[in-house]
Amino acid sequence: MPMILSAEYPLHVETSGDDRRPCLLLLNPLGTTLEYWEPMLETFEERNWVVRFDIRGHGRSAGEIGEFNIAGLVADALAVLDALEVPRAHVLGDSMGALVAAVLASDHPGRVDRLVLASCGVHLGNHVWWGDVANTVQESGMRDVADKLEEAYFSEEWRQAVPELAEAARAMFLSVDPDVFVTGALLLKDLSLEGIDGRIQASTLLIGGEQDPFFKHYPITDLLSMIPSSEAVNASGARHRVLLEQPDLLSSVINEFLSDPDAR
Repeated sequence: MPMILSAEYPLHVETSGDDRRPCLLLLNPLGTTLEYWEPMLETFEERNWVVRFDIRGHGRSAGEIGEFNIAGLVADALAVLDALEVPRAHVLGDSMGALVAAVLASDHPGRVDRLVLASCGVHLGNHVWWGDVANTVQESGMRDVADKLEEAYFSEEWRQAVPELAEAARAMFLSVDPDVFVTGALLLKDLSLEGIDGRIQASTLLIGGEQDPFFKHYPITDLLSMIPSSEAVNASGARHRVLLEQPDLLSSVINEFLSDPDAR
């Protein structure tokens, strides 16, 4: 797929599946590339035309990132849909991608059919924690925070059961430019979804890991009360990267939600 220009920024986009089916736009977490979705892709393609892209500064969307803020990231998502001539899509975002998806659905309700927010709360964890992560990367690089992030992102059981997948996730994280990651971490430190209260019209599925440390102070139930037509799935034993820990189960749950005529 050729690059798509968003506010003069080049985004690498890939599509898969049958383009006659409903479009499903995937929005990545910070520190990942579009390969993040590979474990779920085959299931999503069964019922959707899947669109995914490297967010600015990541993967093959390389180069100067400009202003890395929520408005710019929402504009990137809209630019991808516009370039592909998709007036309305299902949107699935994970972690930072979920924050972007929520603002997209809140500010541009006509563009979002059904919404899935994974590993997302009103705030994405503690602002001091993100500040410490950003400072460590600035001072000594990405490798010095890799263990800390892995502990927050993945359960010990999952890392021991599939060490090759854990290593691939670490390699993906380490491939990201440190300055880009720091900019994203500082965005997450201060970002809040308090302004979306009551504004999302789309039927919404919230997915969280039962052991996600970011939900300690900002539980998924806060978003349930803010999004009128919403329901939640809490995955037993999983931490922040719940979709990677349980891809088969949750991709099937997501597919059913997106295609269920009786979903709220």
